[in-house]
Amino acid sequence: MHVALAGLVRLGLLMNKREISRTERYADSLHTAANRHMHTRVADLQPRRRATVIGTINSLVIRPRSGVPALEVEIQDGSGKLTCIWLGQRSIAAVTPGRDIEVTGMIMQNEEGWLSYNPVYRLFPNTK
Repeated sequence: MHVALAGLVRLGLLMNKREISRTERYADSLHTAANRHMHTRVADLQPRRRATVIGTINSLVIRPRSGVPALEVEIQDGSGKLTCIWLGQRSIAAVTPGRDIEVTGMIMQNEEGWLSYNPVYRLFPNTK
């Protein structure tokens, strides 16, 4: 029984590694040589600096902040996660999980990770 469980855990770790490498490869494809100098990877972000990040939307959450609705969008770029928060928004047309997005804004860091409030965004055509 324990051997079977250990095998499943190992299989899960291998699948997780394979998925991470797929994600990293896809993120690299978004960072073409032509625009690599204009974008910052999440792993290279610095607090209190303006940055442009390109990645894939992982999740959307509507969460009130100080009594105001806020749309929280988690973006994954293969090197880490950035949470973008649009205050006063419950939704943004065409901002959906799985969509590729470019965001530009002031970067902050807290105990939960990297944040950007009300960043300017650009959506990429759905090609997946």
